[in-house]
Amino acid sequence: MKKLFFSVLSLAVALILPSCLEYETEVTLNKDGSGTITEEMVMGAQMIGMMEMAAAQGGQQKNPLTDMKDEAKLKEKATEYGEGVAFAKVEDIKRKDGGKGVRVTYTFSDINKITISPGGGMDQLGELQPGAKIEKAADDAKATFKYADNELTINLPQPEEEEDQGTPDEGNAGGEEIDPQMAMMAEMMKGMKMGAKVIVAPGIAKTNASHHEGNTIILFELDFDEVMKNPGGLNALNGLDKKNPGEALKKIKGAKVESQSKITATVK
Repeated sequence: MKKLFFSVLSLAVALILPSCLEYETEVTLNKDGSGTITEEMVMGAQMIGMMEMAAAQGGQQKNPLTDMKDEAKLKEKATEYGEGVAFAKVEDIKRKDGGKGVRVTYTFSDINKITISPGGGMDQLGELQPGAKIEKAADDAKATFKYADNELTINLPQPEEEEDQGTPDEGNAGGEEIDPQMAMMAEMMKGMKMGAKVIVAPGIAKTNASHHEGNTIILFELDFDEVMKNPGGLNALNGLDKKNPGEALKKIKGAKVESQSKITATVK
């Protein structure tokens, strides 16, 4: 799951866009195994203003909201989630602070046939950048589902064990030394929030999920502003123990990643 966490983080940095960015994937499961996949993507007022101005001046930059609501592309993307997934609707999101975005809803008939990547919807935003090369998640890096007899299993990809690269720089991890590149990233990523969760509509009787609230299982969650309140902030994320990232993330406020390869939940 760490692989998914950092692929999303790296992609956000690669966009090189100012102001906040919010992205969330939400899978909702009904009792009969059908449900919905909802993607919410919101960009800050400054980001929207710059991109709309560039589009109006005839530059290479596309109008972000128009492109994000392209139904032909959204219908094509529905097939990437799996068999029986269909585009349902796209709605505008308007925030009081000037932020704008879209909410895209897909429907599926059988959760056993879908796969998701917590960072998958970011591809659409990445494509807004001229010359951007966004690598989509491979099939073996996606979460899969199994549901039968009121028992839901979520299989999460786990990275191959990496070779020991030596002891992490404790000064960097603790924030005693400030990496200029990290400082620049921190400034760009202010206000960024990302996440992926599964909602069991009928309710959850029991689950082994590390992070869950009521009928919601949190697969991935990042609130960058909260992360930066930790000693070392972004450097703390960069210096995570590669062999046990789940344990390390427990110590970082504002970041949650499911470290188990298999989550189970009994549906009420």
